[in-house]
Parts: sequence; structure tokens; C-alpha cells
Amino acid sequence: MTKKIIYFAFLLTILLSCKNHHDNKVEYLEKQKIDEINSLANRYLELNRFSGTIVVAKDDIIIYNQSFGLADHEKEIPFSTKTAFKIGEITKLITSELIDQLVKEKKILRTDKISEHLPEVESDLTVNDFINRGLDINYNIAGRLIEKVTNKSYQENIEKYSTELELENTYFQKDGASPAVGYLYYNYRGKGLELQQSPVYNIEEAFSSNGLKSTAHDLIKILKSQSQQIKIDGYLDNDGFSYSILNDIEKKRSIIVLSNFKHPVSDEISASINSILDGKEYRLPLLREPYAIDNTVFKDFAGNYSLNENVRFEVLHSNDSLFVLMGPNKVYLVPQSANQFYMKESDAAMRFLRDSAGLADKIVLLNGFIDSEQIAKRD
Repeated sequence: MTKKIIYFAFLLTILLSCKNHHDNKVEYLEKQKIDEINSLANRYLELNRFSGTIVVAKDDIIIYNQSFGLADHEKEIPFSTKTAFKIGEITKLITSELIDQLVKEKKILRTDKISEHLPEVESDLTVNDFINRGLDINYNIAGRLIEKVTNKSYQENIEKYSTELELENTYFQKDGASPAVGYLYYNYRGKGLELQQSPVYNIEEAFSSNGLKSTAHDLIKILKSQSQQIKIDGYLDNDGFSYSILNDIEKKRSIIVLSNFKHPVSDEISASINSILDGKEYRLPLLREPYAIDNTVFKDFAGNYSLNENVRFEVLHSNDSLFVLMGPNKVYLVPQSANQFYMKESDAAMRFLRDSAGLADKIVLLNGFIDSEQIAKRD
């Protein structure tokens, strides 16, 4: 009898151990893919287009978590898991969540007119109308609605929301907070490309549409609470931040890219990471350094190009070099590859495309590294 009890206890221990191991499964990312993501991020860092944090989760488990660059370049402060970034329009996702909570608590109806709760807002639009239109001003009014109905500030509502989701550093305003410092990188007053700390922004204008700060880890928790496909990306034009969040329900994958540089490359980085994870091809940005090229091909690229009546310019082949005439300015084009050239004094480049006969017939303008319009040759 004693042997049977011991055997049963031993078997039960094994079964419980297997169950616990299954419940606490650990996802791993192959070293090759980790190295590829690191190389990708470091390339953007080297080119002064990205400085920030990247987090990837699979089945709600973080499988990649790395920071690049500095949270504060003047003070040389590195990023940490608690470094908060300005998250722009991701704020709207959270404001919508707060509205949803008020609806669930039956404190408001989506069919209520905004003016029923905020008489100073002269509008026949409903709560649902305001949220669905997605405008900054509408979301800021939604923030005021939240404050009015709850009789608490927007920050207090964010604190309650943070407690429910166990968020560590998501806030609108917080005493003693030290978020990442935002930077702009551009041709500043004709001095050439350089890093500039972004100006102080009007927090009241950003409010409940663009005003929140959060960490990559907190955003993973927020996405974990969602059951919908989510893709939000953008940048704060004069505020030195860019961001991208992706919640892919089908792949059970979340990708967060937060940067304290203005450049709108976070979405491009996220897309490349997605390709790396799927084992697909992606494009690594070219370095801004001269590339040895046979200059006899320059004559192929020379000519007049136009997108419309307002966007037109001439590419000029002169003295074994290539230039672009932009208004009164003659800008030297530095070869980056066999068909791509960058401009030293601006954050722009041109990639020449050839048709099926091998003739150069289009230009792709690149803002930083974001592909823009294809502009046709008009000779």
C-alpha cells in the first residue's frame, strides 16, 4: 500500500511539473534573427535616424528587448526598461479605452451627444462620432468628457488604467518624471546636418490625443489586453519622437519601436523586423558615404523629371559629376550605390530606376530612408 501511495505521489508530481512547464512556456528567438535585428537598428543608429527601444513579443512573451543610442545625449543617459517616450497618436488608443470603460460602467452611452455632457461644446455629434472621426481636437474633447464624467483629471484616469493593467510608467503629467529627450536631425539654418534638441511643446494641445508618455514594456501589456489587429505609427513633427506599434493577431506577434529622434523610420524598422521574423527579404539602408561608381553612367541619369506642374527639376551631368537643379540651387549628388545618390546638405537622396530596356526613366525620392513618389523622366 505504501509503495502505491509513493508511486501515485511521484506520478502526480511529474504531471504537475509538466503542466507548470507548459503554463510557463518560454519563447526563444534564433540568434541569427537577433543579430539581424541588431544590425538593422545599429545601421539606423549609425545614420542618426534612430535612437530608442525595440521590443518584440510572441504569444505575449517578450522574445526581443534591446535599446540603441541614448535617452539624453547631452547628459549621456542610456535607455532603461522604464524610460518613457512621447507616444503621439498611440494616446488615442488609450483614450478610446477609457471611453469604452465609461460605456461599460453605464456612465455614458456611445449615442449620447457630446453637448449633453459638455454644454460648452456646440455640436450634434455623438460620443461615437467624436471617437470614430479620429481628429486630434475630437480626442482632446473626449479627454475633457472623461474628466467631466469621472470628476477626475485625465492623469488620474490614466493612473487607474495603469493600475488595472499593471503598467509601470505610462502617464500624462507626473512630478519628477525623466522621459527620453526628443531630438531633431536636419539641415539646421544652413549649417549642415546636425542633431538638435527639440523645442518644448504645448502639453495642453497634445492632451488626450497625443500627450501621453509610455515605455515599450507598458505598450506590450496594453497590446496584450487587446483582441484586435492594431497598427499605429507616426512621428511628432517638431517634438523629436517617432513610434510604431503592431499587434498582429494572426501571427500572435507584437512589435514596438520607440525612438527619441524625429525621423519617421520607426514604421520602416518595424516592417523590416517583421520580414526578418518571417524569413523574408528586407532592405538595409545605405550608408551616407561615397561609393565608387563608373561615372560614364551619369549621362543615363541626366535629364528633366517632373511629377506635376509644381514638382519638377533637372538632373545635370557636368565635369564627371551629377547635380540636381532645385530652383536656383545646384546640389551635388554623392554616389551611394550604382543607382542611388545622397545630398550632403540635406536629409534626402535619389534612387534612379531603369525600365525593361535598361533606360533610366524614373527617380524615387527618399526622405531619410522613406521611399516617396516615383518621378518620371520627361525628356
